[in-house]
Amino acid sequence: MSAFSCIVIGNESLLIQCAEILRTRGHAIRAVVTRNPEIRAWGQSNGLEVIAQDRNQSRALAGQSFDWLLSIANLEIIPDAVLGPARKGAVNFHDGPLPRYAGLNAPVWALLNGETRHGITWHRIAGGVDEGNILVQKTFDIAPNETALSLNTKCFAAAMESFPDVIEALAGDAAEGRKQDLSERSYYGRHDRPVSMGALEFSNNTSDLLRMVHALDHGDYWNPLTCPKLDAGEAVLLISGAAPAEGSDDAGRVLAVSYTHLRAH
Repeated sequence: MSAFSCIVIGNESLLIQCAEILRTRGHAIRAVVTRNPEIRAWGQSNGLEVIAQDRNQSRALAGQSFDWLLSIANLEIIPDAVLGPARKGAVNFHDGPLPRYAGLNAPVWALLNGETRHGITWHRIAGGVDEGNILVQKTFDIAPNETALSLNTKCFAAAMESFPDVIEALAGDAAEGRKQDLSERSYYGRHDRPVSMGALEFSNNTSDLLRMVHALDHGDYWNPLTCPKLDAGEAVLLISGAAPAEGSDDAGRVLAVSYTHLRAH
């Protein structure tokens, strides 16, 4: 086991939490690359070099010397010019179990697909998007009535819990990881959207309708996909919550819904 140097790239609070673990274990952070003002302020307050995540980031990193590049809650493709200086390679955090849920918004798609378990993956950055060798993977149950918000929270908690194992792998002799079986791969891109753009179709059963509402429930956070909605004839309702109506069964297709906005046709 030996100390290593790294650059961290990302735009969510998970980066700060993982970076603090790195620092307490004696690993050197050469720079923080971000477009998040809170992360920028954290880095500066801790005496770290902070670089804007923009088209000039490659130039700003020129001449940097470091072992690993760590992409933590980063949704942008990292240019080769940024990956190149990492002497030992690069690692990415992914909020889904690879290879089955590659791409973006993995928790949402897992809920829409009716999965009962989900997970997170720390993987090497190599080949195509989310195709590199798996370093660490952690899976967990999806609870009944799980929402995108609650499942994303579980993903971040699992990332924190598993990050010490990632550090151990990078500091030891286990950084190669294991290859993915890409025959089992599925991929969800930036422009993929749920069927009917989240419109509730009452030809579906109650469980399907609830799944749509829960999968698109991001709480007060930004929703990158679409909102569940209901065509009420003279208006479109944007649905914020749903539950089976009293006395209904799965085939009854009866919901009690709450909504946050009413828009006339």
